[in-house]
Amino acid sequence: MRRAHDQSRIRSLAALARALSRSESPQRLLEHAAEEALRTLNAASVSVSRLEPDGVSVRTIVNVGDLGPDEVRWPEDETYQMAEFASLNLSAEEPVTWHWRRDDPGTPKSERALLERLGKGASLSAPLLVSGELWGEVYATRHVGAEEFDDDDSAYLEAFLAILGGALSRAGREETLSQLAYHDPLTGLLNRRAIDDHARVAFDVPPGLHRQVGVVALDINGLKQTNDQRGHQAGDELIQRVAGELVRSFATLTACVVGRVGGDEFTVLSVDRSLDPLIEVADQVVARSWEDDPTTALSGGVASALLSTERVLSPSDVFAAADRALYVAKRERRRTTVVADPL
Repeated sequence: MRRAHDQSRIRSLAALARALSRSESPQRLLEHAAEEALRTLNAASVSVSRLEPDGVSVRTIVNVGDLGPDEVRWPEDETYQMAEFASLNLSAEEPVTWHWRRDDPGTPKSERALLERLGKGASLSAPLLVSGELWGEVYATRHVGAEEFDDDDSAYLEAFLAILGGALSRAGREETLSQLAYHDPLTGLLNRRAIDDHARVAFDVPPGLHRQVGVVALDINGLKQTNDQRGHQAGDELIQRVAGELVRSFATLTACVVGRVGGDEFTVLSVDRSLDPLIEVADQVVARSWEDDPTTALSGGVASALLSTERVLSPSDVFAAADRALYVAKRERRRTTVVADPL
């Protein structure tokens, strides 16, 4: 029985190496690897996290399996300080794989608290190295009452991550991998961090000049209902359809960027162009969504500002105005956008 188990894991590593040799985006590569680790480790969940540029925190890229109450498959902003958790005190010079059990008195308090929050009974974590440097971490859990992870599991995960690290190195080098911090992996759109960066540049107006900035805030009214009734896969497909519609629609306008800034929230940022075409396209997108399926229709709010060095406004001022207009549209179930007074 043990021999068959070992052979299964060896075949798993070979299959992983073949699969990861195919050309895939880093996001899909990580998702594929997480699913394979979930299966082979008989885990309840597996998460892959990326070391942040500050060197003291990690940001989760993908979660798979039976997730905890606050976990989602493609988290927007799930970060951990390495100092808070023993399993995250990683070192590229001496990579260490840890396995803990929730009811073991020797398990660090922080790790016990994390397992309790996730509703799990045991954990296994290991550093992920890319091109010889610390890149991130893989964290696996098992349910309460399930067999705890052991040294054989640790050895398998270390071999697994050696293959994954090589695949990531080939997939696009650091320039491509760094894009994970600025793009939403589910839709490929810019994420909140990227939209904020674009806004900071837009609001930096040179002396003597004026700049018109417009913001469209949109969200999907029925996403939670779709997730509850049809499952998260259907919810993800809905998000992807909306993202595609927004990209196609706003591509007709120049100087516009489209981002997904939350689970069901999208933002369009327009710079140095007339506001009327922006409102027209936003109205068309919202109206079509109500015609296609009122249960998952979009609501939208628009805000604008004329910027100069004499008129001090922050991006948050305009984003907040667009959000307030959005809330009015949602409350009144408007089939067009609500436009806020210019700032």
